[in-house]
Amino acid sequence: MHDKIRSLIKNAFRDAGNIEVEVPKNEKYGDYASNIAITTSKQLGIDPSQTAADIVSILRGLDKEGIFASIEATKQGFINFKLSARTLENNLVNIINEKEKYGTSKAGIGKKVLIEFVSANPTGPLHIGHGRWAVIGDCLANILMFNGYQVQKEYYVNDAGEQIEKLVMSIRARMEGSDIPEGGYAGSYVKELADSIKGKGDIKEEALKTLLSQQKETLNTLGVTFDRWFFETELHNKGLVKKAVNELEKRGLTFREGGSLWFKSSEYGDDKNRVLVKDDGSSTYFAADIAYHMDKFQRGYDRLINVWGTDHHGYIARLKAAMTALGYPAEKLEIIIGQLVALYRGKELIRMSKRTGEMITLEEVIDEIGRDATRYFLAKNSPNTHLDFDLELAKSKSLENPVYYVGYAHARICSIIKEAKKAGLVPETKADLSLLSTEPERKVMLKLIRFKDEAENSAVFMQPHRLTTYAEELAWIFHNYYHQHRVISNDKELSNARLTLVFAASIVLKSVLKLLGITAPEQM
Repeated sequence: MHDKIRSLIKNAFRDAGNIEVEVPKNEKYGDYASNIAITTSKQLGIDPSQTAADIVSILRGLDKEGIFASIEATKQGFINFKLSARTLENNLVNIINEKEKYGTSKAGIGKKVLIEFVSANPTGPLHIGHGRWAVIGDCLANILMFNGYQVQKEYYVNDAGEQIEKLVMSIRARMEGSDIPEGGYAGSYVKELADSIKGKGDIKEEALKTLLSQQKETLNTLGVTFDRWFFETELHNKGLVKKAVNELEKRGLTFREGGSLWFKSSEYGDDKNRVLVKDDGSSTYFAADIAYHMDKFQRGYDRLINVWGTDHHGYIARLKAAMTALGYPAEKLEIIIGQLVALYRGKELIRMSKRTGEMITLEEVIDEIGRDATRYFLAKNSPNTHLDFDLELAKSKSLENPVYYVGYAHARICSIIKEAKKAGLVPETKADLSLLSTEPERKVMLKLIRFKDEAENSAVFMQPHRLTTYAEELAWIFHNYYHQHRVISNDKELSNARLTLVFAASIVLKSVLKLLGITAPEQM
């Protein structure tokens, strides 16, 4: 609908530049609004109210299909649009006919996207922060595919370098009963790991195999799978890290200082230069990251998306600097930085696991509240904001719990449809939808027609949390409608129309939950 309005305005006013269309906060102003007259009038130095009135006059004449019930200009210069009943009714028919395909778009047709997310070091169990990146990345992949993109999901395994060596030393210390080395891993899982792999073979190989298997199992429980697990050792074994460093040297973009080889990243927007090769001859994680992203670009993707934790914020400038220096289009590399997660039980902040006395693992959270609640709460907020995660709320069977509230709306619809079948009624597109004339019915229809825009905007802005907000708003509107109107009554024509509306709502709500990787319950 946003695109239809933009197209209509463009036809009415060909010199219009960027046309903004939004949903007014106050519904009395209409279903959609545009400030095109205001922005244009500022440029031309004329009265916006007159410009708006002139544009509205043309728009009304162009609306041959009767998409709008009204198009009005305000004194301030806004143009407000209200959809016609026929537009809303026709959309219900589209939903019933298209079913799970309703809301899909072709915006990404022919475009390949690689999403790399989680990519936690294989040195221990996944924590709740890793879970947040997992859910955001997985939901984003679903949303992009819904919008026509060809998507690949990838996990980058840092199976080389200093942290892995510290893990191996920590395991060996546990096996020998000696002290954990400085900077090593002291968690109880290291002792369990040491006991489980002792005598089986190479410590590093067995430890990585075990920890990666545990991480995969946790992610599978969360409903997250990957198309490829890319190992850092692949880069070293194929000589790609050396190749990346050599390429920077060839371009005159390195210098030596203090025995180390540095990249002149400050020349490309970074706040300082970065080490590529340390004085002992070993390459840095940054050098491997450069090689990894060179490999990504060379695989021919149209977009590269990384979902990183907040501790990686400083890596953005240096990585983009390296890509630019090497001649790759850095604008194709899009990085989402997720903020921290704090776990609560009610108002009590949880710092440690009762079982181990250490960090609470992602596995423990999923075990306690279930996959659906874990995914919903981790997707609920913008990745750019800190997340307070209340475990008690997440597992409560109350309308205060958004997962329960949204699920209850779908279960309620399924119950209505079952009762309708007993009465010999089935949803059909031939119902007289003009009977859906009340304001609560219109609100449901209006929310349903907005799903297409919301699904597309979630992809454009890479914000899965838009869909949790949409799901909660649709659930609220539906619950409100249900409390004011009886769907199945002695009036068969009206019952058929309302049943069609309810069925359309179930299709959309199920699609939203599927994009979020959450079950749509049929009973609760």
